[in-house]
Amino acid sequence: MDFTTLITILEKELTLYKSLYEITIQKTDIVKKGDVQALNQLMTNEQKHVTSITALEKQRITELNKIFPERKENLPTISECIQVAQGNQKTKLQEIFQQLVKILEEIKEQNRLNHELVKHSLQFVNFSLNLFRPKFTNYNYGPNTDKQQTTTSSIFNSEV
Repeated sequence: MDFTTLITILEKELTLYKSLYEITIQKTDIVKKGDVQALNQLMTNEQKHVTSITALEKQRITELNKIFPERKENLPTISECIQVAQGNQKTKLQEIFQQLVKILEEIKEQNRLNHELVKHSLQFVNFSLNLFRPKFTNYNYGPNTDKQQTTTSSIFNSEV
């Protein structure tokens, strides 16, 4: 079995994932600064990477269908390809697999951090907005009272 094309596809995916990881690091800095315009541009770039990775995944599946035509329903994993591969191709697949696992873990962790940063930023914005909300006069129908009833929007009762 020849895994040359599969290795090429996986190398391209690895390159894109490494670039995507750099974007996630940049996103952390941008979220800390609160630069919404830069964040939008970065997210556009990130989406282009995801689209390219998706296209490469389709190519990888097509290649696996060529290599393993009998397994159309249950395509082999990279680990299974490593077990079948021989010589340099086996070594190359092992290296790529290890690098992919590592970079995907790093992306996952960085995205978790970014998620928490965005969540905390939104909580701060909601808190700040609640501080500036005006107090509303209660216009309920009923008997007049000497004191105007007001409802207050307390910062301690607000949803965060």
